[in-house]
Amino acid sequence: MELLFSFLILFLKTPCVSSWPADKCLFYSDVEEFPIATTCAGKTNTADCQRVADVKEDLLGLPSNLRNLCVQMDQDYHGALAPDSFARFVSLDYLEITGCFSEIPPEAFNGLTNVTSLSLALEGCCEVALDFSHLPSLNSLNLSKYALSLLAPNVFEKMSHLQKLYIYEVCLKDISEVLCRLANVKSLKLFHLSLNQSLNRLQYPNCSVFNTSDISTVLNIEEVRLYLGTLEYIDERALEVLGNLFELSFIAKADFLRDLSLIGVHKINTLGVTVDVLHFEDFCTAAKLYSIESLQIHYESINLLPPTNITDGCEDVKNITIRNNLFTETVNLLDVYRFFQIFRNLTYVKIIKFMLSPNDFYYLCATFPQMVKQISLMFLIKNKMDEIVSNQFICFSDLGTLDLSMNNINYINDFAFIGLNNLKELNLCRNKLSYIYQHTFSGLYGLMFLDLQGNPIIHIEPKSFGHHLINLCTLLLGDLNFPPGIKLNLSDIFGIIPYNLSNILISSGLRPMQLVIGSNTTLDQALNLHIKGQYVTVEDCSSLLLTSVVTLKIDAEYVSCGNEFIGKYVQSVVSLEFNSTFSDNIGDLAVINQLVHLKTLKLENIEFTKQPNVAVMFHNLTKLRTLILTNCRFFFLDGSLTKDLKALTGLVLIPKDNVNILQNFVEHLTSLKYLHVMGLGLYCSCDNAWLVSWVKDNRKVQVAMSKPTMKELQCLTDNGIDQLNFIGYAKETCSFEIEFMFFASTSAFLCIFIIVVLSYRFAGQYIVPFYHIASGWFREALRVNGKHQYRYDVFVSYSGKDEHWVMEELLPNLERRGPPFLRLCLHSRDFQLGEDIVENITDSIYASRQTLCLVSRNYLSSNWCSLEMQLATYRLQVEHRDILILVFLEMIPSRLLSSHHRLARLVKTRTYLDWPQEPEMHEAFWDRLWCKLSFNKAN
Repeated sequence: MELLFSFLILFLKTPCVSSWPADKCLFYSDVEEFPIATTCAGKTNTADCQRVADVKEDLLGLPSNLRNLCVQMDQDYHGALAPDSFARFVSLDYLEITGCFSEIPPEAFNGLTNVTSLSLALEGCCEVALDFSHLPSLNSLNLSKYALSLLAPNVFEKMSHLQKLYIYEVCLKDISEVLCRLANVKSLKLFHLSLNQSLNRLQYPNCSVFNTSDISTVLNIEEVRLYLGTLEYIDERALEVLGNLFELSFIAKADFLRDLSLIGVHKINTLGVTVDVLHFEDFCTAAKLYSIESLQIHYESINLLPPTNITDGCEDVKNITIRNNLFTETVNLLDVYRFFQIFRNLTYVKIIKFMLSPNDFYYLCATFPQMVKQISLMFLIKNKMDEIVSNQFICFSDLGTLDLSMNNINYINDFAFIGLNNLKELNLCRNKLSYIYQHTFSGLYGLMFLDLQGNPIIHIEPKSFGHHLINLCTLLLGDLNFPPGIKLNLSDIFGIIPYNLSNILISSGLRPMQLVIGSNTTLDQALNLHIKGQYVTVEDCSSLLLTSVVTLKIDAEYVSCGNEFIGKYVQSVVSLEFNSTFSDNIGDLAVINQLVHLKTLKLENIEFTKQPNVAVMFHNLTKLRTLILTNCRFFFLDGSLTKDLKALTGLVLIPKDNVNILQNFVEHLTSLKYLHVMGLGLYCSCDNAWLVSWVKDNRKVQVAMSKPTMKELQCLTDNGIDQLNFIGYAKETCSFEIEFMFFASTSAFLCIFIIVVLSYRFAGQYIVPFYHIASGWFREALRVNGKHQYRYDVFVSYSGKDEHWVMEELLPNLERRGPPFLRLCLHSRDFQLGEDIVENITDSIYASRQTLCLVSRNYLSSNWCSLEMQLATYRLQVEHRDILILVFLEMIPSRLLSSHHRLARLVKTRTYLDWPQEPEMHEAFWDRLWCKLSFNKAN
């Protein structure tokens, strides 16, 4: 039954989520946590799709290399599943489909040659034919809530690799509908059938393959589990074709032994029966006849005086669960003292709703010491068991797990658990314990797990969890109610904190609590700390124990260290959950931004509108991968919150009230893969309008919206009363013809681009120099003092390779000769450091009265010299003054000058100077040049 229960829970936990309009799937690229519970969650490379109306269309954005896929059809959809619905997912291994179809053709599964597991959970006894012939690798098949009548007789026979078949809550009129279709299946190893209905008659399979003279026809299935509900009538040999049963569970209406004899099986490993009256002799007989190892007995009344000769057969039973279904009758274990005498070899015992006293256990230890010694798991739940006294379990030396939950235990004497040397787990939750004494848990040296939740504890003696519990890993403690106020000192109750401690839960219920660490112990491993209470204050915040905390969960209005949130002192924490209650005294949570190792953060019931530093709360959290904000109140959400959340992959938003979500909220979330939004309410503002197109068009982020969906989303108007459809409001109020805007802006850009390209192509050689000339001219024109307009007398344009001539000849004969003295501008000396070269050249030319070009072969091969010549020439043309002087430092052939058109034209139209090679002519050269330059300075 546990397997059935687990399966049903998975389906109940699956949320109803969707996004709008077509992207209805959440995609999980890795097994990393995304906090939505589904049957596909926790698997790598997985997609979970909800409220699907068109499989091909709604799954279009998913990657084709998916390994696992869960699809839940829209509840109003009852059409056919189209051929090739999943054909592009050729790597798919697990496929789950929930919904009701009018037709599922074999071609619907085309291309799924690698699928090994298929689950069809159909709605309300859906009747549709199925053919799995296009799933050649199918190994496991689940069918739920499905009418089997339209299945082909050989539907399972065609599946050559089928090993596991699970059928849950199907609509059966006759079990033959299942068994006849399994007759010739050779590969099946596990068959699980669970019915939530009562069969009027359990009869022999009504099909030709079993209606032969060969009564030895038996299905070739290794393990069969049947959960059949109430059996009204049973035909002889009804289940004979199954041979052996691993597990059989049913509700007997009369004599269950007679029912078993009619069923016709030879062996049952686990038998679960609900009977009106419990007769132990019947179960011993059943155990003997069917080699039963495990019994699960639910009864309403009990036969208290079993005969003495019924032990034969019960000694082979290893596991037993016995439960009284009626609250009105509680049975004393001593009244069935033969119970343990009958079942001599038990290793697992679960007793529910008995009346137990310490004398019962003393009697068992005295009477059956060897029998109780071998029990390794004992669950005593919901019994009437007021106290546990010293040495009560002394003979249960092999016990590894002892569950005493919900027994109304109000007192445990010292040394009560002496003898339980091998006990690893002890559960005392939801009892009425008030006092924990120093020797309550003495002797439990091997204990690793201790659960004391739900007990109204008012006093714990020092060292109660100390030197005896040296291997303790998990301690769940509460609900504390120390008078007059709750103050718990960990060092006090432990003495020495166990080095293996890894999980602590401390609860004061709904009361304030003061928690004192009192220890600088460093643990050998990471510590998970869970604190529950009202206002909780922690002392010794600098304790090394807090540095061991990697998971911190808080269910309290506030937990503070001094005047600050405890988060400041758990710097190693990687997972933080804080569930508050909208308290005004919550304090400043901005210290969360110091938890730089955080990977998971969940905040619930937090009043963000009253946080003074909410804008920086999530700063520095560069490793955060999952953020969950549940039932929190915001005015708005914007990019200031998320600017450092570069690693965030999963985000859950369940706001308390209406909110504005600005577009820059998601701009920084570059790694975001999953966004789940539930209960979203927006204000009617164009600030939120971006959300419509973002949810619709983005393919990088898997968006799930539920209750309401995007189509159903309402927004609140300024008057705080009227509700409008958000999509309609955004379209009418905030929309514009975006297609036209794109067209107009693109066209304008292309026109400007073409004009610029053509201008540069045909007039580029004039435009660029003119720009620099104009900018230089304007800079000079803006100078205030016209008398000192020029900073230099001469700008010298020369090649760097001729710098030795400039320094050795030019400077001594011009700049150092006077009066008047000339001020020369040299690029190696006078250009401004750090300024653009072109700007330096332009500025220097216009800051000088004249430009002197020293022409050489080096000069002609320099691009920078060419630019200087070009700018000087344009200045000459604009100002129409004699401001350009040419000096040739060497003889240059006409063929070389011809390729430099600008210089060639200047040589033809202007007088220039040649540097004489004869030394005796140098003085005349300098006189002539100096006179020319000084004359221009004087004018």
